[in-house]
Amino acid sequence: MTAQAPVRRVDHNGLKVGQAATIILLLVAFIISSPLLVALVAVAQLLGALNSPYAPYRLFYQKVLQPAGIVKPNIIPDNPEPHRFAFLVGAVFNGVGAALIWLGVPVVGWALVWIVIALANLNFWLNFCAGCWMYYQFNKLGIPGFTQAPLNSTP
Repeated sequence: MTAQAPVRRVDHNGLKVGQAATIILLLVAFIISSPLLVALVAVAQLLGALNSPYAPYRLFYQKVLQPAGIVKPNIIPDNPEPHRFAFLVGAVFNGVGAALIWLGVPVVGWALVWIVIALANLNFWLNFCAGCWMYYQFNKLGIPGFTQAPLNSTP
């Protein structure tokens, strides 16, 4: 008899807080034309991608929203790696976007930021994570580092 691997779980409301914060902060950055705020969002996303205990979105969710009862956990079976990859993709787009805006290429820079806004909205409102989808496609192709298959898949 073989031991079953433990069921992995992810708090999807924690992810939603990160998506909402990303959307709001990037919209504010666009309105006030602040590449610095875009860069700060990129850093927050990178810390989330690295699973840092100091990731700002996580801290805001765990230390402010949860204790205040504003958002309750929604922990479901899921792999965390695809969500971290999605955060990494957002961090790269926002980091490059901020750099391009600073370097005087604002149209392309803001276009990258708007792609992140659009994808975060897609995930927030329709529960479709484009970065997760990419991760699982890379897994299917056998690309090194993309080790987790969807939980509902069979070997």
